[in-house]
Amino acid sequence: MGIKHIIGVWGDSVLKGVVQDELRGTYRLLANSCVKLFEQTRNIEVINRARFGSTVTRGYEQLKKALDGGLKCDLVLLEYGGNDCDFDWQAVSDDPLAQHQPHTPLPQFVQTLQEMVALLRAHHIRPALMSLPPISGSRYLDAIVSRGPDRQRLLQFLGSEHQIYQYHEWYSLQVTRLAGRLRCAYAPVREAFLAQGRCEDLLCADGIHPNEAGHRLMQQVFSDMHGQLTRQAT
Repeated sequence: MGIKHIIGVWGDSVLKGVVQDELRGTYRLLANSCVKLFEQTRNIEVINRARFGSTVTRGYEQLKKALDGGLKCDLVLLEYGGNDCDFDWQAVSDDPLAQHQPHTPLPQFVQTLQEMVALLRAHHIRPALMSLPPISGSRYLDAIVSRGPDRQRLLQFLGSEHQIYQYHEWYSLQVTRLAGRLRCAYAPVREAFLAQGRCEDLLCADGIHPNEAGHRLMQQVFSDMHGQLTRQAT
C-alpha cells in the first residue's frame, strides 16, 4: 500500500501544535508546528484532527464518525497517551490515600488503540503509531500545583515527582510494543528526543508540550518515516 498525498492525524494537543506562551502563561497554537512543517516539506495534504485534551476513547469515537462520513486517507497517524495516563489531580490532592486511576486505565488504552488500528485497516487505510515525546515530571508537577492542588499531598500519592514521568513512559512503551506486535508504521518520537539529551530544552515551561525546537525535531521524525514508507512502496 503506497503513501501518496493525504495523511490524517488523530491525537491530542501535541500534534495540534499547542505550546505555552511563557510570558502570558497561556496556551496558543504554533504556526510552524510539526504537522504544518511536515505538510510543507513533504508537499502533501494533512487532515489534522488532533484535539486539545483528547484521550484515546474520544479519538476513537471521532475516528469512527470520520470514517462513516467517507474519510479518505492513505495513512492515519495516531498519537495518544499523554492525557490518558494523567490523573484528576485535584481529586488526588483531596484524598491522596484513595485508589485513583488514570483517565484511561492502561488495559483500556491498549485495547482501544488496537481497535483503532483494526478499524483503519478495515477501511484500507494504513495506521501509524508514534511514541510520546518525554515530559519533565518536575516541571509538570509545578504546573499542576500552580492550579491549586497541594504539592505534599500529591507527593504522598506519587511517592516522588519522577513517578509522573514513569506513568507517561509506561503508556508510551505500550504504544511502541503495540506498533511492533501489529506491524504498524512507527514514528520514534520519544527515541529522537532522548537521543538529543537535555530533553527539557525541547519542552515548554509546563513540562509536557514540546516547544518550537521540539516540533522541528518531530517534523524530522515524521519526514523520515514518510520517506521510508514511500521508498518501500516503490
